[in-house]
Amino acid sequence: MKKIKKATMLLLVAGSLSLVFAGGAKEMTESNGNEASSSTEVMEKDDFSVNVPLKFNLSYGNKSRTMTYNQSTPLKMSNGDVITAGMLKPVWRSIGKAVNSTFTDVSIQDAKASDMIQTASTSNFGEANIFGGNSIATDLMAYGAEGKFVPLNTLMDKGLMPNFKNYLTENPAVKKVITAYDGNIYQIPYIAEINNFARNIVCRSEWITNLLDGNPQKLEQNEFKTYYKGFYTGNNTRQNTVTPKEGIAITKKTKQSIIEIQNALPVKNGRTLTKALIDYIKANYSYGKVSDLYIGEKAAYDIDELIALWRCVKANPSFLTNGKADVVWPFFVRKSSYTPEIYHLATWFDGVPVFGTDSYQASWHIDKNNNVQYTFSTEAMYNHLSRMSDLYAEGMFYTDNYDVSNKTNFRSLLFGTDESSTPKFGFMSFDWISSSTATSLNKNINILLPPVAKVNGVWQYYIENSRVIKPDGWVISVAGSTKAEIKRAASVMDYIFSDEGKILQCYGELYDLDLENKYVGPSGNTFPKFSNWVIDHANQLANGDIALFLRDWEGAMMPIGYAKQMGVEYQVTSQNGFDAWTMLKNSTTNFPTYEGKGIPGDNPNYYKLIPSSFSFKPRQSETLNEKTSLSSDVTRFMDNVVQYKTLGNATAGTNVAMNYDEYLKYFKDRGLDIYVKTYQAAYDSTK
Repeated sequence: MKKIKKATMLLLVAGSLSLVFAGGAKEMTESNGNEASSSTEVMEKDDFSVNVPLKFNLSYGNKSRTMTYNQSTPLKMSNGDVITAGMLKPVWRSIGKAVNSTFTDVSIQDAKASDMIQTASTSNFGEANIFGGNSIATDLMAYGAEGKFVPLNTLMDKGLMPNFKNYLTENPAVKKVITAYDGNIYQIPYIAEINNFARNIVCRSEWITNLLDGNPQKLEQNEFKTYYKGFYTGNNTRQNTVTPKEGIAITKKTKQSIIEIQNALPVKNGRTLTKALIDYIKANYSYGKVSDLYIGEKAAYDIDELIALWRCVKANPSFLTNGKADVVWPFFVRKSSYTPEIYHLATWFDGVPVFGTDSYQASWHIDKNNNVQYTFSTEAMYNHLSRMSDLYAEGMFYTDNYDVSNKTNFRSLLFGTDESSTPKFGFMSFDWISSSTATSLNKNINILLPPVAKVNGVWQYYIENSRVIKPDGWVISVAGSTKAEIKRAASVMDYIFSDEGKILQCYGELYDLDLENKYVGPSGNTFPKFSNWVIDHANQLANGDIALFLRDWEGAMMPIGYAKQMGVEYQVTSQNGFDAWTMLKNSTTNFPTYEGKGIPGDNPNYYKLIPSSFSFKPRQSETLNEKTSLSSDVTRFMDNVVQYKTLGNATAGTNVAMNYDEYLKYFKDRGLDIYVKTYQAAYDSTK
């Protein structure tokens, strides 16, 4: 393993940054009135030979996720250093050495970012130099425009932060998203691995082969009741050819509806439902195996065919679990707070957009006239929720998903307890590829291509979920900082975008990495490679979760302002996961991006990601707070439609919209029109 001499590293970094800081010519605006000298004089003094202490207030609502090491057991690093409770985590010690600064963590260790911002604002953000947290980008831009935070673009104009400036030049979409309404950049966000797939359909693919490629006479005969009427029926029947991969064309031969076929069965049970699906696939497709409609690079199933499969899964619990369970759940989400993931099904009916970006609050899309539209309130969305209510009535969704008091990790429960004394079984979820296909969870979890659907007026494979610029990040305080502290804080932020800083933040300590060898990714690109020390300690301390170990023990990968690399995820991905990546990358599957490129269709803006946070002017913020009340309660209202509309079993006082007029009234009563108008004005400022 390659050894890194810290003294040499410090001299190299300090020398290069000193050249940058010595190049200014204009006078820098004084931040707090305590100093008054030309930028040339100040920059010459800031040659990194002088240690400039900095205070940080980074809040994530998790005391294990702070700069400070808060584990009860000491951590002995591979270089012999011992980290104990109350010390800075190793990565932050190294960042401090690299820029010659002494860091002090003044955070309340388990404070939520929203609470921290509210409290810090009362003291004008004077108790620290750098503030940061998760899901607070809107607040950071708002307070920045009020003069509370340093405009980083001004520093870049003076020759500071060259690494971050170069990054923005190479990634103009990022610059656009983080620019406040006044034209300034105040925060550096956590930039996920943009232009990559995010969540996807993960499932027990062996259940599909067991059901469809075997003898249906062996299946179960318990009665099954149907509610769902089908989507591709009547004038909307599907008969077409789709292309899952270049050079491969799959044709549906007839206009038959599998849902209507199943619904018309005189006896509905695991055996008859599955036989009907097998016969339907044989009549409509030319596959070597029946299961190929769903599995592999030639998959070409639609949402009705997926629901037909779910019925077969639901109706054959004992067969699929070798007698271990008498109930299985066709679809589930990882946590009760993730129930909006179920709404993604709407896109696979007819392309209805659901989330404008990877956030449950991003319920916006951009129409063909470049106007923002609130997706949750549309009639199309209500109609699809009603269809989901039929599916809920059939037992397709794990019922505990809707118990907001239940904090269980349902993915671990329904994918990871097969061999326990009290196993529970789920079939399919919509989740991250790497973690869901981990062998430590279940060796038999794979992914499927998404259902084919008429998205944006064009039949295609589409996943409305991609990696985005997160509403997490950090800023530099004006009131809490001298000019020297501002520049040194800027150096810290910029260092994270240097070659060495990227490695520290994304992969952890350099001396804990095998830098003499490189990890080769699936596309042939190379990344720093984790050493056996990292892998062993992740196994010992974090149940094999390297990302968790890096965040909570070493201090890397915290959601500060940085650009995350795929190298971490690749190195913790199983063979099933790599097979999934390969299949996806070789497929014709599309996903949204900030550039908004995709198959031309009805709406030229369909594929364009909405910003994860908006910059509101003070009056706009006041309007939203005073005249609208569309908050997280909206998804609970939507969930009520799914849970109770079809079954009609809601308890007294539960608000269940039984028709679209009632549904729309809920949003209108909470200021929908003003809400849309205000967001439109904020969006217009980003164009």
